[in-house]
Amino acid sequence: MIKIKKIISSLLFKTQENPPHYLLDHKSAVIIWKSLFESGHEELAGMLSKIMIERGCQEIEIDDASLVLMFWKDYMEENNILTFRPADEELH
Repeated sequence: MIKIKKIISSLLFKTQENPPHYLLDHKSAVIIWKSLFESGHEELAGMLSKIMIERGCQEIEIDDASLVLMFWKDYMEENNILTFRPADEELH
């Protein structure tokens, strides 16, 4: 009986290393990106959008066009598709 308890205990409380990567479905990644961006974590949102685009993202299912633009902003700037500049009052 004690041996069975030890086996069960070792299976339940076995320490494992974290996996090297996680698989998320597209919809979950979009929800996470939107949450990060809207909560002010623009740098993290940018990192996630870059990974999504590198892995083949073609579109995101968000109705707000300004959010869609922010998702693609870094990609468009890096590929010389669009250039964003600060408002005139921010220029020195």
